[in-house]
Amino acid sequence: MKPNSLKHFLIFVSVLALAALACQGGTPALEPVTPSNENTETSEAGTLSQATRSQLIAATVQIIALQGGNPIYVGSGTVLNPGGMILTNAHVASPTTVGAPELEPDTLVVAVVVSEDKPAVPSYIANVLAVDGFLDLAVIQIVSTVDGSTVSAGSLNLPYVDLQNSDNVHVGDNINIFGFPSIGGNTITFTQGTVSGFSSEDQIGDRAWIKTDATISGGNSGGLAADNNGNIIGVPTIAASSREAETSDCRVIQDTNSDGVVDQNDSCVPIGGFLNGIRPVNLALPLIEAAQGGKQYTSPFRTPGTVGNPGSGSESATNFIWLDTSESGSQGCKFNDTPVNDYGSSAMCIAAGFEYSGMTDGELVLERWYLNGEQAAEYSYAWEWGESGLFGTILPNDGNPMPAGNYRLELFAGDALTAMGNSNEVAVSGGGSGGQTQQPSSGDTITVYGLIYDASTNKPISGAFVFVLTPGTTYEEWQASNFNESYVNAYLETGANGQYEINGIPRDTEFTLVFAAQGYYDSYADNLIAGPNDPDLNEINVGLTK
Repeated sequence: MKPNSLKHFLIFVSVLALAALACQGGTPALEPVTPSNENTETSEAGTLSQATRSQLIAATVQIIALQGGNPIYVGSGTVLNPGGMILTNAHVASPTTVGAPELEPDTLVVAVVVSEDKPAVPSYIANVLAVDGFLDLAVIQIVSTVDGSTVSAGSLNLPYVDLQNSDNVHVGDNINIFGFPSIGGNTITFTQGTVSGFSSEDQIGDRAWIKTDATISGGNSGGLAADNNGNIIGVPTIAASSREAETSDCRVIQDTNSDGVVDQNDSCVPIGGFLNGIRPVNLALPLIEAAQGGKQYTSPFRTPGTVGNPGSGSESATNFIWLDTSESGSQGCKFNDTPVNDYGSSAMCIAAGFEYSGMTDGELVLERWYLNGEQAAEYSYAWEWGESGLFGTILPNDGNPMPAGNYRLELFAGDALTAMGNSNEVAVSGGGSGGQTQQPSSGDTITVYGLIYDASTNKPISGAFVFVLTPGTTYEEWQASNFNESYVNAYLETGANGQYEINGIPRDTEFTLVFAAQGYYDSYADNLIAGPNDPDLNEINVGLTK
């Protein structure tokens, strides 16, 4: 299970699973199959002619992602011009942009169709020109042959597909899907269906997705969705699901990974009652224009809650005040805009308000809370509240009165963790105990640090989370509470190097560590305790599995 809500917690977005498929060797096919000019009439009303099908087949390519020379997954793409510009999915071209850096390839191989009944032949190497992780779209460009010989766009004469205005697509229109699904092996696969409707999405609008009943399976991602005139109207992106739902009915019926066994490691096939998602090609136009003009593409879209912006470097927090929390109770910490000078013995949380400026949505913000000069808690989250304004943040104590002492808040932002500002001290006159804010005296705490990595590749995981649960709380109890934030003493997010460090964990007090990352199973250790003779620094390296 993955936690789905905490204080300012990251909202994970599902990433379409990518199937690994062995790369087929062969001589580079510098001249893909030439579409026939014969039988140009449609074979029956409302369907593609044979010549148009041949053209679309020739313009659909297989994309093989390599790490260290080994294939790790495959996808599909559509050639957009004779010079080798290809439209595909971001999760095919650059998985890092959709939250899967461990799958980022070092080489993209483009395989072309030489015969519709034979596997596509690896022929070219392509580079990424433009990518949008939110839209899950990318444009790549052929730059060389597989043997390393440089090729220019002008020297190529590849079959390609013209763009259609996807706003002119309507419910009931026929739709034609071309690609290389894992279940179909390495040969081109063609399926048909109808436009079943459209789905909206925040930030995009009503035509964020074209819904279709045409079959789309793993490996089809990034391929071609065409109308009956042979023009591209969209990119197959989501198979038998939506961003909010799992695959509706998907069954393993073929040995797609060629290991000799039909099991859950193989790609499944949707069996009835499903709708698939296609990104309208109009959403790809800014990427295509940037790629054609040699310009840097920057996505106007963001996934709320995710850190994906380095920050401005001029972030500032000023005019700190402490806010009234007297309305807090069993339902959690609440604060209002009434300033206070101190907190009484019954305060179950404290809250700081401040003015901010120079902020950028999507940058990292780090809060460090201090009690009597010693760090008591640390939080990190993605900023989502605009460039400037007023903000309030809280320090809870698990439903218990706050420990007595003087508290202070420091704020940092961006990849460089620029110091934004810090509050004055505020006194809590209570004698509370327990919870994240109880700070033992110097020497009575330990530090846990280490590396979070992919257990199969040994590569560090960026954006993984480490949680310290309150004393006596087990992982199963936290899970049963729907990952209630009140059970979390502290948490932080790993950077690009996958490393973490949590300070101030009390000795002689039970605690639970939880390690989590998008697309991985959680790992945890319950009922840990550091005795008086245990070292101050404790290294725990964790390999997460998918």
